[in-house]
Amino acid sequence: MSNKEFTISQGTQVVAQDFRNSVLKYACEILQRDIKKVTSEKDTDNEIYLTVDPKAPVEGDDFQISLTAPDKVTVSSKTSLGVMYGALAISRNVLKIDDFWYWMNTVSAVEKNVKWTNFDMHLQNYQTEYRGWFVNDELLIRGWKDHDSQRYVWQRVFETALRAGCNVIVPGTDVQSQTNRVPAKEFGLTIAQHHAEPLGAKMFAREYPELEASFLKYPDLFRKFWHDAIIEQKGTPTIYSLGFRGQGDKPFWEDDTSRKWDDQAIADVVNGVIKEQYDMIKELDPGAPMALNVYGELAGLYKKGLVDVPDDLIEIWADSGYGKMVSRRQGLDNPRSPLLDIPNPHHRKRGLYYHVAFHDLQASNFLGLLSNSPEFVSSELMKARSKGLDTLELVNTGNIKPHILYLREVAKTWIKGYKARTNDKILNDYVNNYYSEHQQEIISLYEDYWKSVVQYGTHADETAGDELSPFIIRRIIKTWLSGKNKMADAGWIVGNDSLADGVKKIDGMITSKLPDWAELVLNFKKLMLNLNEQDAKTLYGDLYLITLYQADGLKTLHLVIQAYELSMVAKKDDDYLKPFLLADEAYHTMDDINVAQSHHKSTKWYDFYKNDGYDDMPLTAIKLRFLRHYLRTLGDTADEDDWERRFIKAPGEARVMTLWTTVRALSDDDLAKKLRERLIDKL
Repeated sequence: MSNKEFTISQGTQVVAQDFRNSVLKYACEILQRDIKKVTSEKDTDNEIYLTVDPKAPVEGDDFQISLTAPDKVTVSSKTSLGVMYGALAISRNVLKIDDFWYWMNTVSAVEKNVKWTNFDMHLQNYQTEYRGWFVNDELLIRGWKDHDSQRYVWQRVFETALRAGCNVIVPGTDVQSQTNRVPAKEFGLTIAQHHAEPLGAKMFAREYPELEASFLKYPDLFRKFWHDAIIEQKGTPTIYSLGFRGQGDKPFWEDDTSRKWDDQAIADVVNGVIKEQYDMIKELDPGAPMALNVYGELAGLYKKGLVDVPDDLIEIWADSGYGKMVSRRQGLDNPRSPLLDIPNPHHRKRGLYYHVAFHDLQASNFLGLLSNSPEFVSSELMKARSKGLDTLELVNTGNIKPHILYLREVAKTWIKGYKARTNDKILNDYVNNYYSEHQQEIISLYEDYWKSVVQYGTHADETAGDELSPFIIRRIIKTWLSGKNKMADAGWIVGNDSLADGVKKIDGMITSKLPDWAELVLNFKKLMLNLNEQDAKTLYGDLYLITLYQADGLKTLHLVIQAYELSMVAKKDDDYLKPFLLADEAYHTMDDINVAQSHHKSTKWYDFYKNDGYDDMPLTAIKLRFLRHYLRTLGDTADEDDWERRFIKAPGEARVMTLWTTVRALSDDDLAKKLRERLIDKL
């Protein structure tokens, strides 16, 4: 063996300088696991040694990899995190383990051993100092176990974040973030905090459910929460989030009715709270970085010149939730204030809170891809960089798996020299990395996805994700069956329209797109018949399911609107036959999504979606089943036997009334099937 070659095999041991250092311990475990995964034979006993070395000839979290003896490679860095990055670089560049292997189910090539000759590897030259994931709205992750373990799942979250280049993480929301912040730090990640959880403190309303969440009434209780949170985290890698919204992700004054709140009154409280938090951190954890989320209501106060805070905070500005660098819509208020040209007279460092996943209870993407293209995201992020919003970047990852395409590209944008890329370049890179055949056909499917999305607003970026359909369906049913005239929470899409006018407007938005979605689903099914098993599994979980959420969701919404409009002009009982059948079709179309999830081609993921409480396709199916029976109740008799007797039974049977009936009434499912068969040419 030459002095510039090292053979990795089953005989290679990964050893840490100090296994009491949790970061080094996990780095060893990950690299050792990957060596066992990709090699099949023992060549010789040798060693990869991981060490923190204050004299390492690198800066920051960079690392050096050296062949220090014929049977020993040394990975050294001045920091534990740097050593972790070095171990992952070996996994990525030498063992060819993909950064997103866990979420994409990639299968690594296995060889007898791996010959390693190039040791000149270093940390990427990052433009963004603090690079983070915000694992937010993590319902699917929260409700799912792998290896019968939640701990294992979160460890893979932390590993993947590090592989993508993160050095910062918000490890969940509320109780989850507090549970996970110590395990995340054990992997070497710095902890940042949700904008609704300043300083990472406990929620007031959770600890004191019987008290009004008012800082003005109970300032000492709030101060104790902040104090305890700092003491718990002091001396550990933490970026403290300052501010005060209230309990949960909403304004504090909605829970505080002690006075009338105008902008100045709100600003006085916010500024005072931030100054108190700032001083507390300076006293208890001096030198810790601090950030201010200029999010939601605070952005409006900032633009009015009412925000007065210390200048050494990092300002974090947020996109619209749909990737556009304008202010987020708040209910009916949608000023779309540009965020990239806001003056910075105090010359504060600035960062970004950016959504590739978003849950707004209305039209965003929770289970599926962002409804705006990766090319759009790449362009927006580079605009933000050109304006200096690159000190800290937190990316809302949602539940990670549905959003790999975007997370992978965002990780590239953190590197110096990155230039905005087109869909063509992004998709070619992505598809060729994860698929072994039919790449151009798969790229076309991705392209057709964004061509098919519904635009719900007047601006090109106001496009609908997977949440739109179940959200609107449930509100139509609630409004319709309760005899009300307007849908709650839907003014953002229908204005002040009545239910009748609102559904007509929505149907006008979606109807022209239905053939595109139907064709896309058909093209998926055709292509998956010709893919090898691994590629078919990948495509099913990566884009086919996501497409079904849109295609079947929008089709269901259209059917519900048709059923509503026909039922509103019904004059006799039989006029409810077609609405009944439309509701039946809507129910089965929505339920097809649930079936597709639970019959995932990869058994690892079949139960990943069970805790979805946002799109909640199962709940939507239940409501559609209820709607179907409601329409039968309106049109059939009280004993639910008239439609069966007149349209399904043989004439002789229907007219013999001696025993009135000989069997129980048909179920809604069976009745709908038989009616559709008999009346297919008549309705």
